[in-house]
Amino acid sequence: MNLPGIVCPDDKALLGSFYGRSVAVRVGNLARAPGAAADVLGSGNSLHCVIVETDAPLDAIEAPEHAKGIPLAVIAPSMGKFRSLAPGLACLRDLDARIYLPCDNPENITALRVLSSVGIHGCAVFGKSPNHWEKLADLMTWAVLGFAPHASIEPFETIVSHYNPHSYLHWGMVYFDDPQRFLHLDELGRVALSRPELEQGNFIAGSIFEIGDPPRFPAIKSRALDWQRFFLQNHPCSVCPGWKICLGRFHSQSAGNQGCSAFFIEMLDVAREYRKIKTPVEERRIWQP
Repeated sequence: MNLPGIVCPDDKALLGSFYGRSVAVRVGNLARAPGAAADVLGSGNSLHCVIVETDAPLDAIEAPEHAKGIPLAVIAPSMGKFRSLAPGLACLRDLDARIYLPCDNPENITALRVLSSVGIHGCAVFGKSPNHWEKLADLMTWAVLGFAPHASIEPFETIVSHYNPHSYLHWGMVYFDDPQRFLHLDELGRVALSRPELEQGNFIAGSIFEIGDPPRFPAIKSRALDWQRFFLQNHPCSVCPGWKICLGRFHSQSAGNQGCSAFFIEMLDVAREYRKIKTPVEERRIWQP
């Protein structure tokens, strides 16, 4: 049985309540990352990554020397000033880190490109409010098809590398938002399908031991099939040409605003181009006498 990974706070008692799971542990600052990683490993679980959720801009974060080698997802509000960040770039590049920036702020879209240009891996976090789709499309195209060497930017890297023209693509795992890949626990061990639902107190079980066989658990199974409701409701998203790599994720932003549709149509074009580039061309053969 393939069990979903666990996303939970750094709490020794909580971590010690289960065993043999892949864990993404949440902390409030980068200095705590090494200790949290040790707590996960000491509990008999494996470390997927340390999620650092900070209110400080990236230029104000100091990376401890012993954070090297620890997989990090650093979720920050902004990059801050590049001139302040520049002295620490070498140290930041040495980390096994990806920087998550919210892209409802257009400055962060620019920041992700700057960081990528200097070798820092990033992730565009789509906003709850209407996104800057044209700027995101420019970033996506550059990140995937740009010729100059640069670090990867998610979710574009995952989408183009997993794109299959014959199937739908779920990429919520980039944000730990896929119950088939991750379940979220609070300090009491209660289980939610996503971080927002955990914050809202919308729990599906009192503990992970109530889940049993995850793919068969009603709430997880229902969420995996949630995309079907768009067809049952004849929702405009269901006829969008970009459907197969969006699956209605931005349906709340689509009414009267086709920015998301245009973005994912362009994303599909870029994914197809990327597929052509990465697919080896069969050696041309000519007839034999």
